[in-house]
Amino acid sequence: MVAKLPRPKRTSTKQTLEAPPKEEAFYRGGKDRSGDTVELPLESLCPNPFNKRSMSGVAELAATIEEVGLLQSIAHIPADIWLDHYPETGEKITAANVILFGEHRWRAVKSLGWEKVPSVLMDDKVADARVVTLIENLRRAQLSPLEEAEQYKDLRSSGLSYEQIAQKVGETAKGAISKGTVWKRVQLLALEPEVQDAVRDGILAVSNAEMLRKMSAAQQREAVALVHGGMHPLEVQTQILARQRQAESAPDAGAPASDEAVSIGNGAAPVSTAVSNGNGTSRPRTAPKKEQPKPSPDQHERDRSTAAAARDAACQLLVKTADTADAGDNGLLLRVMTGALLAPQQQSAAQQRAMVWLRRAERHSIDEQNAGSYFNAVQESGDSELQRLAAFASALATAELRTAARRHSWGSREASYLRILQDYAQYIPETAWEREQLGLDATGENE
Repeated sequence: MVAKLPRPKRTSTKQTLEAPPKEEAFYRGGKDRSGDTVELPLESLCPNPFNKRSMSGVAELAATIEEVGLLQSIAHIPADIWLDHYPETGEKITAANVILFGEHRWRAVKSLGWEKVPSVLMDDKVADARVVTLIENLRRAQLSPLEEAEQYKDLRSSGLSYEQIAQKVGETAKGAISKGTVWKRVQLLALEPEVQDAVRDGILAVSNAEMLRKMSAAQQREAVALVHGGMHPLEVQTQILARQRQAESAPDAGAPASDEAVSIGNGAAPVSTAVSNGNGTSRPRTAPKKEQPKPSPDQHERDRSTAAAARDAACQLLVKTADTADAGDNGLLLRVMTGALLAPQQQSAAQQRAMVWLRRAERHSIDEQNAGSYFNAVQESGDSELQRLAAFASALATAELRTAARRHSWGSREASYLRILQDYAQYIPETAWEREQLGLDATGENE
């Protein structure tokens, strides 16, 4: 018999398995790849020119890092790659690497005397640097409205639409935002410096500041001055809008201003109007203390028109400021819509009035000139936020048209509607006729 020879060992498989480390070494060639974490000297890094976040809180962060260490690395992009995409930022690039995010951490460890800091190379994100910077800031800190506005403005400058910005930012931990919110933030930057300072200092809420955008520069400065003087922002806005509305609807351009006594052509006493005393309340300006004749029909008619113009301005204010996505405004929406549903509706006329308010507030979204077509398009849009806003404006218009009806006596429904304007728009019934309808005396108290 022929003896069996031992089978030779197969080594080719093992040799193949050992190849990847050699291939990897050859591929890397000693060069860092995107996603690698490297130790960089602090002086080799410079701030991100797209980062609009304030540098407050660095000292507190440094104390935390000193106690527990740096829990997360920063990120960087080599300066040459950065400048290929953003040559316009050349004057601000002062080191070999640009911090993509983590400037607070970089400043904090710098204050602790560190020489190096771990940083993740993210050169593959250079094209999205603006968006990455904004999203990182939104995740890590509550940006102020004006800081958000600056970031959104930069994104717009890069060619993104408001809708694209909303979609990208909606991926953050804050959750989805609407393109309307992005647009409104950017518009803050067009306000007068005094208004922006008031927002920055917390004196003026963002929603109140947004209301001032349609006002002239002088009116914006006047509004801020009145707020500084102690008046409630909504009362300031209502008064200015009412004054503007009355001026626009005045039949005679040469007629005296609405806050001055107006002489009636039939010899009747001057109309009683109300003016602000600057401390958030109103006082009536009355005729001289003589025997007061009974108000004439002409005076009642003028009072009706004046009150209707003021209420219209208050409604426009609510349409511009109501946030249908905010649970805090649910009470307002419910009260207005309930009042409309429980009363006969003037659907066509109400939609026309609502359409006017939405256009003035620049919240109509859908480009339809006809009110009926617009509301049909809203219904078919599937946009629940837009539908709630349109329904709210229509319900508010229904209540106003019913209240303004010339041959309609006021009752509990009208009084309830006026209370909504008083509660949410700081509306003040100022004409003698309106106070009479509400059962109020000259001081605004119930008789």
